[in-house]
Amino acid sequence: MKNETAVTLQRGFILHARKYRDTSVLVDVFTRREGRFSAVARGARGKHGGRFQPFTPLLMSFYGRGELRTAGKVEPDGRPYQLQARNLLIGLYVNELLYRLMGRFDPMELLFDRYEALIAQLQETQFSLLSLREFELLLLSELGYGISFDVDVQSGAPVDETRHYGFVADEGFSVLDEAAQQPGYGGRHLLAIAEGRMDEAAEKVARQIIRRSIDRLLGGKVLHSRALFAGRPS
Repeated sequence: MKNETAVTLQRGFILHARKYRDTSVLVDVFTRREGRFSAVARGARGKHGGRFQPFTPLLMSFYGRGELRTAGKVEPDGRPYQLQARNLLIGLYVNELLYRLMGRFDPMELLFDRYEALIAQLQETQFSLLSLREFELLLLSELGYGISFDVDVQSGAPVDETRHYGFVADEGFSVLDEAAQQPGYGGRHLLAIAEGRMDEAAEKVARQIIRRSIDRLLGGKVLHSRALFAGRPS
């Protein structure tokens, strides 16, 4: 007979936590089985409050049927990931993206696995921003806003590495004529992103395009983690 507790526990991470009433904490969680949702952790501001920290793999159970669940059993599922300096800010940015953009109770197992892999990579001093761009692109795709870097959406033709293209969030790329006033994005960079062979220049292009797409989804909401980056000493 299977252990009932083992069946009800699910793997997850805390994306965001804030005080709730006198002794509780309101947490946004990202679980592999049920996706992102909010829960109340009653009495969590006592001696066990340290469990409800970001970047700590957890096994958790929840009860309740509404949009706001109640956390039951919570136990570590490994050591907390230790993020520092710039990499900590990147981790906070990723967490904020998830709890602002993901819907509730929408399981995304691939995204969960890639999230945990990304957090593990952020422990490394020599973290590559290419991994962050790949995660952002996967997030957009899982949300239904994937970007096709290798197709001209106006003509349906493949992107030409010798041409330049304009970009419209939610639509895609279209070739610019020679009289266009805007510089656009080089086709060779777009193809490098599409084929997973980004160099430093292509990563910069990807960052600009991804930011435009994310800002469209945010609908004017500000990411607080960006402000932390802006205030970070160079």
